Amino acid sequence: MKIGMYSLLSVIHDEKRITQTLDNFIREITHDINIEKIDKETLLSAKKEEYDLIVVFVKTGGTENLFKEIYEELKKPVILIASALHNSLAASMEILSWVKSQGDKGKILHGQPDDIVDSLKTIIKIDETKEKIKNSRLGLIGRPSDWLIDSHIDKNVVEEKWGLKVIEIPIEEVIENFKIIDDEQVVELTNKFTNKAISTEEPSQYDIIQAAKVYFVLKNIVEKYNLNSLTIRCFDLVTELETTGCLALSLLNNEGIIAGCEGDVPATISMMIAYYLTGKLPFMANPVSLNIHQNKVKFAHCTIATEAVENYIIRSHFESGIGVGVQGELKKGGLTLFKIGGSKLQHVVYKNADLINNLNSEFACRTQILVDFNDNDIDYFLNNPIGNHHILLEEKYQDLFEEFFKRLDLDTIKHW
Repeated sequence: MKIGMYSLLSVIHDEKRITQTLDNFIREITHDINIEKIDKETLLSAKKEEYDLIVVFVKTGGTENLFKEIYEELKKPVILIASALHNSLAASMEILSWVKSQGDKGKILHGQPDDIVDSLKTIIKIDETKEKIKNSRLGLIGRPSDWLIDSHIDKNVVEEKWGLKVIEIPIEEVIENFKIIDDEQVVELTNKFTNKAISTEEPSQYDIIQAAKVYFVLKNIVEKYNLNSLTIRCFDLVTELETTGCLALSLLNNEGIIAGCEGDVPATISMMIAYYLTGKLPFMANPVSLNIHQNKVKFAHCTIATEAVENYIIRSHFESGIGVGVQGELKKGGLTLFKIGGSKLQHVVYKNADLINNLNSEFACRTQILVDFNDNDIDYFLNNPIGNHHILLEEKYQDLFEEFFKRLDLDTIKHW
């Protein structure tokens, strides 16, 4: 990403002296990140489009009206850099107050140079995520599962607001193409999947081969429709083909092709945002039970990216007892819960927590974890949930999600 930095300097200050006093500050900001100084001529020309981000360095006080002269040329939200010298911070605060009075968003970066660099890197990552979503194509294979009565989106609004295209693909395409995948085509894949597992419990070799065929069918669909992600009405595979999509979705996620269950588009978009923003492979799961006195929640699902777990066991699918499911063991420690939902993707939740244990109940989907939300009351799940599926990520990213939604030009409703 290319960053331009435009500086504001009051005419009553000695420019040479100001430059000398701020030289070390600027050097420390720019040594670890590619920032180019730009002048007013560049800012007022088409050349500014070459920059993914333009920041305004408020070098001195008395620059508020100079900022107003360039305001219309800046992409929003406005990013201001303020030093601890020459009334830079005071002027930046006045500028930001004015920006907000115009109905726009902005932010002041102030403090140690390393902190400013970290903030700029976060902004860059957020903007890259927005761009990836904007250029993505999500395949909805079959309709959302019948029980997902509040997990649908308005495709037109989502494309308008996010740029994301949702491509509808009939489930029959999977069912028909499944029949032409032969056993020999999947042997290498099944051997690799089996050899990396700790053990195989219920599934036979035939079951694993059948489940692996789904992976090849979905991979062909990804290439045919030029998809970045997909979600499939996977229970139709159980009824029509007597197999499951759990293995296929696990392997696709390993490859960075974000794949969600049950035709749940909001949950899959949540997975995409989480992956693009953090680089962590997401776990889509649903709450199984709550301990409201201890703020602990058990989550479970029958698939997870095998690259996101420390080890895994090959199991059958929980509800049907057929096909292949994945029982993964996740790393204990910090974790983030995330979900965006609603027909216009206007509802959001994100919260830090701790994964304290992997579980092994025979009365829930195969990958099971116990999550401690510590001092955060978990009434959200009982009083104001965003559907049933939620996304869980290794490490704590609540602050990053907070910055992400602040930087979006969208009105979102935070649930927790």
